[in-house]
Amino acid sequence: MNVSNCVDGVERRGTVYYLRWRVPAEFRAVESRREINQSLKTRDETEARALAHLKKMALRKVWKARLLERAQGPSVEAFEAAVALLDDLQLPYVPIQGLLAGPLEELVDRIEKLADTPVDSPVIPAALGVCDVPHIKILEMPAIMEERSQHKLKGKHSDQKRQWRNRYKHAARIFAEVVSNKNVHEITEDDARRYHIHWQDRVNSQSISDDQAIKRLRYLRQMIAEFHELAGTLPSQIFNPVAGFKIKSSPKKDKSSNQGGKSALPVKWVRDFASGKLTDGIEIDERVDIGIVIAETGCRQTEIVHIPPEDIILNHPIPHLRIRYVEEGEHVRDIKNSASIRAVPLFGAALEVMRRHNTGFARYRAKGSFSGDINKFMTDNELFPAHPEAGKTYTFGGTRHTWEERGRAAGMANEERAFLLGHSVGKLRGRPVYGDGPELKLRALYAELVAFPTDTWRPRPQSEIWSLIEAELQAEGYRVE
Repeated sequence: MNVSNCVDGVERRGTVYYLRWRVPAEFRAVESRREINQSLKTRDETEARALAHLKKMALRKVWKARLLERAQGPSVEAFEAAVALLDDLQLPYVPIQGLLAGPLEELVDRIEKLADTPVDSPVIPAALGVCDVPHIKILEMPAIMEERSQHKLKGKHSDQKRQWRNRYKHAARIFAEVVSNKNVHEITEDDARRYHIHWQDRVNSQSISDDQAIKRLRYLRQMIAEFHELAGTLPSQIFNPVAGFKIKSSPKKDKSSNQGGKSALPVKWVRDFASGKLTDGIEIDERVDIGIVIAETGCRQTEIVHIPPEDIILNHPIPHLRIRYVEEGEHVRDIKNSASIRAVPLFGAALEVMRRHNTGFARYRAKGSFSGDINKFMTDNELFPAHPEAGKTYTFGGTRHTWEERGRAAGMANEERAFLLGHSVGKLRGRPVYGDGPELKLRALYAELVAFPTDTWRPRPQSEIWSLIEAELQAEGYRVE
């Protein structure tokens, strides 16, 4: 009785081992052979089994690349599968323009490595840098941006990820509406011009701000740039049709108006809100408490809404909040920029709220609903004051602008307000910033200058606080006797 000596695709013939492997059914559409029958060129069984495993893996890669190319055309998956074949040759993917511009020896070396490769193998166009550019529709780019930007999203909570994702979705959707859902590599300067005109018209009509339109162009430009990186385009060959278009400020825009788009709420209104006078007789909830902390600290809404429990420091001589990046753990969060990293002293009504919510605000943490909710609460209860400009309305975000006006009225310099609000002082100065800014004790004194009194606490007179600030600066060596 004849017994086959072929085990796991390895067969010995005389003293030499061979790969004898039936082609899996899933790949028969792209492989004409029914069985792979190749010498492994070794007499050592252990080595033969290792070589057989590697050959099987390599063949599967080739077949997968062929299947993808056949089923999807020049898709991302087909492109990446073809480029992955170069791993076995220990070669990077370089477009043909780069190979022709480089040393001749490198091109010859690539060709020599392909000597035993079947002429129809996808590894050949990959090695010679002539893979078809992947065909990716602009509406597909947001998902690709997210997949390729996981390192950027690591420290963001779910709502921050949603906002990050939506900026690209929105830009892609508007481009598809204004132009069409084109393949990214087919987008022309005329397409970019039409997209630019759409946003410039929105700015001119004052339906959006300059900054918003600039961001929409930036997001499209970033998606096109990411496509070129994915496709391995050489820097000298990259063409980004959006790069040359700039948004011009609206000719109707009052240059003296608030550039942030939000009007500062009246100081008296903020004081009545923080004291509870404004909401007296109205059923209140966590929204109002968060609003009090925002109004009394000048913090951005996201800085308070998403504050982790460990960043609420109440058992300290100066109770405060820590605004910082949190990259790991249950309460990951991102913040606007490095200038936003700071300690925020707590006084009066804000301190009372944080003592009631000493673990933060679970209802809104890692969600994006607070801004809409607080504005709806104010509108439904008719709490917002009438705006001096007819037809314009207030939003709760204006309390941050009010805080800065309170600081200016108390005599704080521009830079002092910037440090406390988490603004970029470098941008303010127009040059690099050295030093860490006010320490916590000084921050607390500055913050006390604008804090409103409560039934149980009153700030010291401003003249006394300024004397304490001067004494602290002198103690730290900033004043020369």
